[in-house]
Amino acid sequence: MISPPPSSRRPENDIFIEWIYEIDLDRNIFHINGTPFFSLECLPDEDDFIQYISKDHYGNLACASRCPPEHRYKRPAPPTVNNSDLATYQSSMCTGSHVALNDLLAINDFLSPDEHIRVLLLEVMIGQCMVNQTIGIGKGIYNIELVSDHNQFTDDQWSIACFMARITFVPQIFNEIKNASHPRLERKEFTWVREDIVVCIATHLDEERCLQASVSRLINAIMEQKDNPGEYFGVAFSVYHCAVVKVVKDAHTMKFSHTSALQFLPSFYVHSPSTPGITALARLGFRIDPALFERVVDICYYGRNKTEKSLAQGVDGSNDVPPNVTRSPLPLELWKEIALYLDFSDLIPFGLVSKLFCEAASMILRYPHTCGYRLVADPRGRTIDEPLSLSAAIFSAVRAGILATVVVGLRIENKPPTRLTTPLDVGGESLWVLFSATSYSPQLKSSLEKYIQIPHSI
Repeated sequence: MISPPPSSRRPENDIFIEWIYEIDLDRNIFHINGTPFFSLECLPDEDDFIQYISKDHYGNLACASRCPPEHRYKRPAPPTVNNSDLATYQSSMCTGSHVALNDLLAINDFLSPDEHIRVLLLEVMIGQCMVNQTIGIGKGIYNIELVSDHNQFTDDQWSIACFMARITFVPQIFNEIKNASHPRLERKEFTWVREDIVVCIATHLDEERCLQASVSRLINAIMEQKDNPGEYFGVAFSVYHCAVVKVVKDAHTMKFSHTSALQFLPSFYVHSPSTPGITALARLGFRIDPALFERVVDICYYGRNKTEKSLAQGVDGSNDVPPNVTRSPLPLELWKEIALYLDFSDLIPFGLVSKLFCEAASMILRYPHTCGYRLVADPRGRTIDEPLSLSAAIFSAVRAGILATVVVGLRIENKPPTRLTTPLDVGGESLWVLFSATSYSPQLKSSLEKYIQIPHSI
């Protein structure tokens, strides 16, 4: 058999190629099937070599957790941070470094029930990335750890990082592509995920100088883009860690504060998907967004059929009270209670009626919605066993006032799943998330235990 000529392009596994070994002399790393495994400076002996080829808790091929540290690959050194990269950080007024998130956002120490739902859904989305083998996201995350500078991210690596940082800030409306479509990611140095929140991709945030350099980049981006006084937030994101920056501008001064580098990505060998970074970004994403209703209209196909005239008549407040009606309009709280009983497909037409209705609809749209079901609680006592719980979750939900139980990230036995679209493309393939809904019964847990398909996205 004639061997193929040398190539700079990594081959892919197929029915003829089961194992691919790669020697990375730049980083002194031995890769197996595209995943970093061993240090070239201290390879295990022949017997241990085979024993250390294992799988992590998410099902990815990986170096066994019991492999001694001297044999495991080493993370590259952080990039050199010049003093000029820290100029903004050192010359600006810092009111607090390594600030607790609740102090930075001026919120309660404890999660509200609504925040808990947002956190749980973000954990599922991150778990779906880590468990994905179909388009190689899990493998891609392992290789992101080897990037020493944010400018060295490949397009696929940048897409994975930006998706994980951004997904909690998009309107939490997930459905089949025919019903909702989030804008695809466009590579930029700074991504404004909301009018007051900007994200930048970074590396080595657990190194103090790298953290301060990323904070400087975010402050500069905010100062260049935003002229109006107010509070703005920045997120430095490396996949493995994140940090939140708060910038307060007034007419004459600017001051900032920031958190420490918070662990974002769960360990691939973890037993719980929760991390401080996931909680931090979910809580930041839950802050009131004045533009939420308009953003939901943009991603929902049926909303795009509404005319500009409809939008203008509704949200300018001119039609809050019909002509010739002298009594006062009903209070916002009552319209919110009415909106809670509407099907999701009716929320946008409802919000287009008037400014008051738009505000009531926006309050409902702060809840995550999957395929028209509003996620309202984490049902206690209805749990998914490991390892499925790392990338899937059960929620109590409501649709048009009717209670239901939904599962995100997993297919329930005898229940046809729906594929939720996400704005992540890797190598031209999209990440899809399985979704199933059912009325709760005592048989639900046994159905989950006899699942048909593990929660790999397809």
